[in-house]
Amino acid sequence: MNTHHIKQTINNNIATLCFDMENEKVNKLSQEVLREFQSHLEAIKDNREIKLLLITSAKAHIFIAGADINEIKTMSDEHDIYNVVISVDAIFNELEQLAFPSIAIIDGACMGGGLELALACTYRIATNESKTKLAFPEVKLGIFPGFGGTQRLPKLIGLVKSLELILTGKTVDAKKAFRLGLVDKYFSQGHLDFESNSFISDVLKNRVRKRKKTFSALEYFSFTREIIFKKAKENLVKKVHPDFKGPYKALELIRDSFGSKLEDGVEKEARAFANLAITPESKNLIDLFFISEQIKKDFKHVEFDEKIQNTAIIGNGVMGKGIIWLFSKYAHEVRIKLRKIEQVQDILNACNKLYAFFVKTRKMTRKEVAFKLNKISYTDKFNGFSLIDFAIEAIVENSEQKINTYKNLEENVNSSAIIASNTSSISINSLSQTLKHKERFLGVHFFNPVNKMPLVEVIPSTYTSQESIAKTFEFLRRCGKMPILVGDCAGFLVNRVLLPYINEAGFILEKGNTIVTIDDVLKEFGMPMGAFELADIVGIDVGYKVAVILEESYGKRMEVSPVLKMVHNDMKLLGQKNKKGFYIHNNKGQMVVNLDIAKNLTQNSSISTKKEIVNRAIFIMINEASRCLEEGIIKQVSHLDFAMIAGTGFPAFRGGLLKYADDMGIDYIVDKLESYSELFGERFTPSDLLYKLKQNNKTFYTGESLWNH
Repeated sequence: MNTHHIKQTINNNIATLCFDMENEKVNKLSQEVLREFQSHLEAIKDNREIKLLLITSAKAHIFIAGADINEIKTMSDEHDIYNVVISVDAIFNELEQLAFPSIAIIDGACMGGGLELALACTYRIATNESKTKLAFPEVKLGIFPGFGGTQRLPKLIGLVKSLELILTGKTVDAKKAFRLGLVDKYFSQGHLDFESNSFISDVLKNRVRKRKKTFSALEYFSFTREIIFKKAKENLVKKVHPDFKGPYKALELIRDSFGSKLEDGVEKEARAFANLAITPESKNLIDLFFISEQIKKDFKHVEFDEKIQNTAIIGNGVMGKGIIWLFSKYAHEVRIKLRKIEQVQDILNACNKLYAFFVKTRKMTRKEVAFKLNKISYTDKFNGFSLIDFAIEAIVENSEQKINTYKNLEENVNSSAIIASNTSSISINSLSQTLKHKERFLGVHFFNPVNKMPLVEVIPSTYTSQESIAKTFEFLRRCGKMPILVGDCAGFLVNRVLLPYINEAGFILEKGNTIVTIDDVLKEFGMPMGAFELADIVGIDVGYKVAVILEESYGKRMEVSPVLKMVHNDMKLLGQKNKKGFYIHNNKGQMVVNLDIAKNLTQNSSISTKKEIVNRAIFIMINEASRCLEEGIIKQVSHLDFAMIAGTGFPAFRGGLLKYADDMGIDYIVDKLESYSELFGERFTPSDLLYKLKQNNKTFYTGESLWNH
């Protein structure tokens, strides 16, 4: 037998199939690998000398990462997908029905199809190393587990726990997997040989006791089971847009197949999976997965001497506190420069509050949190900065104050330290002018809240070295972030494209629509929050400052809306931070519309339709995004789309802002912008790039040659 991906051995009546995919860093269940796996099963299933099968991996930190997503991406025929899925089901059924027991030994990532393969084994054991993670992430790709996962998992760990894993794509470690009943034993990686041999011995001697099922009694009765499904549906409706079909279809499938025989359930699963895998939403989400994998490789080819370890933060507002917490979690040391020493307790309380989630969810112990907080030291001067590798300021948006901060930093940090600004809108080139070492200065723009938002814009000046960029990218990735390179301009990328969305909502409000109507329509489209809710969360003062900077930089097309001027200048509203903005906020996170704003508006009967609200708010972003491509602020359209999804929550199932534009049609976008330009002014005048795309019959994803020369 030719074996390229799986090594078979038989020793002492124990067969081992070791996955080691040829020319790949990870093990994936491609059709070729699965055919080879089936051949091995055929070769051993009738061998009466075999008493046990072990399934292992030769890859470091990887068991099996899942199915080969590339193969799913390229398939567009529902019938073909169904046939492939059914053939995989047959292989897993063959594994499950072997005459002797099987054990999956999981040391590293066990995801998607890899976990479904493990579920078909008699037993699963795992190491408790940090790299050992188990999950069904398929829902994030617009699909659901399609190789028997929706059928075997509820039978193993119960309905309630299964729904949580399948509908959310949640990742669990070995300890949590053991508590759920997903694995039968877990142990440290250093004890892998001893513990696995001990478990193997127990299996061969029939000494492994079946673990007691911890299913809720509610799952045994049809009436109460319906309550579980109803509650799960209600939770989905609250959190997941109805056009993001994967979780809804998975819930429907599990409800319809629960209690069915395995063979009937997997057949239903295969048909539902095939139907879902050809949808535009799934194709968009799979494309975004590959885009994110591509972005993770940026600047990895650039070599540098030492990694960033010791950090400093100047500024302790909302953003500053978020960055302090992040660095305390991932950096070696964290030094804070305060205006007043008395501020430190407020900072530590804020960090502790963010860590509380990890303690509550058992991802960290209180002792581990204390260790992280002990990394933080503080000063009201600039002393103790000589060992700092990376210093970032997150103070007010004032060029003079920022430049003075950099002067003090350069005088106190070590000679190779990187200095960064978290500015959201001020030119990095202009901020770098007085620095002695301009090559070690750049913008590092986090998004609020820092603990949740994955995107970080990295903005070099014309002087910034490749080494400084590469070191910063590596450090941010270690912090669990997704850095993306953005050119230097007012507002950079995300704020420059997003502010027109908030601003346009103000213009629409001025003409007669209500705050609630506008926000609801935009949420129906798929935005995580409406424009006015977003303005409150960001802070009306912050949004207004950025809007003014953009108007100063881009002129009439970025004119600040009268509504935004009114709520900031006349009404002095700040938003969520002081409980009063476009909405009135309470301490429980609830909000009601601020009726005082309507009282200050001139009543107008020019009410926009739902379609026009969406078109005006989204198309004006598309127009500005096209200018960012035109100017080289970002080089790749796919990177721009990823940034808008990760930085603003633009609905991922739509593929991104410019993928949505392509789907709507460039001709339609241009025609609408021209129409709105006549009605509402030059802020809607189509960009030169949009006209070029229309004239050349190109889309954003096919017309790269029109802006990259």
